[in-house]
This record gives sequence, C-alpha cells and structure tokens, in this order.
Amino acid sequence: MKSQEELWAEYERLKQSEDWEAALKLLDLIEPVSDEEWHRRLREAPMDDEPLTPRDRERLEEAHRALAKMPGLSTG
Repeated sequence: MKSQEELWAEYERLKQSEDWEAALKLLDLIEPVSDEEWHRRLREAPMDDEPLTPRDRERLEEAHRALAKMPGLSTG
C-alpha cells in the first residue's frame, strides 16, 4: 500500500494529465486531513501561485472598491 504522501502525489499527477476518473477514484483511498493540517498547508501556501496581469489587478481593485461601498461588508 502506498503512503498518503505517495497517494497525494499520484492524485496530483492524474489531475495534471486530466485523468479525472482515476483521480476521483484515488481520492477514496486518501485519508482526510485534520483541521490543523489543513490550516498549516493553507498558511504555508504561496499567496500568489500565478502572476496577475495589470488588467487582473485593476479588476480586483474595482471589485474591492465596489465591496467597500456595500454596507456590512469588509474587503480587508
């Protein structure tokens, strides 16, 4: 039996090759991570995994401005 790390690596490989059916089947073998592990992974993940174009940044800023005008919502 493969370790959980090996199963995750295989799952990622299957996703990259777009073999969705096999990837979904493999998920049944992977144990769910604890809340603490999930939060650790989220904290350690890079903030930007893909560069934003100037247009992307402009649209995000527009969205933040629009949300800031809505009562009861916070963008920060």
